[in-house]
Amino acid sequence: MRQQHEAAVQKQIVEYLRAVLPRAIVAAIPNGAQRTASGRPANAVAGLLPGMPDLVVVLPEGRVIWAEIKSDKGRVSPAQLSIHGQLNALGHVCVVLRSIEDARGALKFLKIQTRENGENNACQMDWKPDVINT
Repeated sequence: MRQQHEAAVQKQIVEYLRAVLPRAIVAAIPNGAQRTASGRPANAVAGLLPGMPDLVVVLPEGRVIWAEIKSDKGRVSPAQLSIHGQLNALGHVCVVLRSIEDARGALKFLKIQTRENGENNACQMDWKPDVINT
């Protein structure tokens, strides 16, 4: 199977999350800056933070999930691990997703009701979190 580019994986996951979580806000965090020849960010904006997850999913009742999107062979960088650890220490959930199947598994693992699972959140789980704090 051909490796999917991370942007394509992210697009699929965003579309999936928006379809199964109609009351949630699913937003991308454009932190990956294009670089100039000198190495400076071409789109430098105050507040960009290396390592921030790619997506934030804001759910009813104040729940928030941060999601780092990776291709099937993509690796989490040291900056990303650091931010994930900081988010976890603040009590936030941060997951690494590589596919719609990972997203589906994370939602079930976190017992989040979706259009797919309705009230039944007690299904068998094969999905294991890469980086997570509940």
